[in-house]
Amino acid sequence: MAKHLTDGDIKNIVEHLDEWDLTVRLTWDKLCKELHSSLDISHTRQTLQKYSRIKEAYKSVKKHASGKKPRKKRALPSSLAVAAVKIEKLERENQRLNKENDRLLEQFLVWQYNAHIHGMKLAQLNQPLPEKLNN
Repeated sequence: MAKHLTDGDIKNIVEHLDEWDLTVRLTWDKLCKELHSSLDISHTRQTLQKYSRIKEAYKSVKKHASGKKPRKKRALPSSLAVAAVKIEKLERENQRLNKENDRLLEQFLVWQYNAHIHGMKLAQLNQPLPEKLNN
């Protein structure tokens, strides 16, 4: 049985999707193979789809790739071509992070409402986490 994905694994997978070449067709199978070869992460499509951040990043790449029409590439100086690829990657990453931030804000509102309904005080909510017992 495969181990669960850590937060670091999820972050690496999502960043890998941000860098996906939009001229290459993205499938779950290709993603799994790519993750195995480049990040040494061996998981199935089903496992990857259980994580909302990965699933949303995958959908975002598919959406951007579907809008990309192969066109004749003008000969750009190499520095401009590299810059264009980097800008495109950063725009996709920015869009994904904005969506993640919106979901976290929605989750915060749910927690805020539930804390109010159950009579939690601000001091209780701001109480620091306990120190590790291993120190």
